[in-house]
Amino acid sequence: MATPIEPTEGGAKRISSPKKEGIFDSIFNIDYFTGGELPVMWVKRIAFVAFLTLINIYYSMLADGKLHQIQKEKSALEEDRADYTTQKAEYMKVSKQTNLEETLRRYQIGVSTIPPTKIIIQVNKDQ
Repeated sequence: MATPIEPTEGGAKRISSPKKEGIFDSIFNIDYFTGGELPVMWVKRIAFVAFLTLINIYYSMLADGKLHQIQKEKSALEEDRADYTTQKAEYMKVSKQTNLEETLRRYQIGVSTIPPTKIIIQVNKDQ
């Protein structure tokens, strides 16, 4: 902490003021670095570094949020793919000829043994 200086006959003499001792002062005592004074230039640099640190923390939190959102979208996409595959497999099973025969038997309809007849219509291309 800063101590006041009073001029005397023999030159400048330091007068020690009563030190305010607290938990903060005992932990963050930087008097031996600064000589009891904190230059304004240091305060500006400390404030600038603190500002840059806050910006870094903010953008890292944004990045974490985006990563969580991407992971959530990926899991939703995988779930949709699994649903699609399941529905496609069920559709393929239902469309099989043997499955159709079983369904038709429930309604007492048999499978036709006569092949379908092909109808051919001749169209005049002159018109």
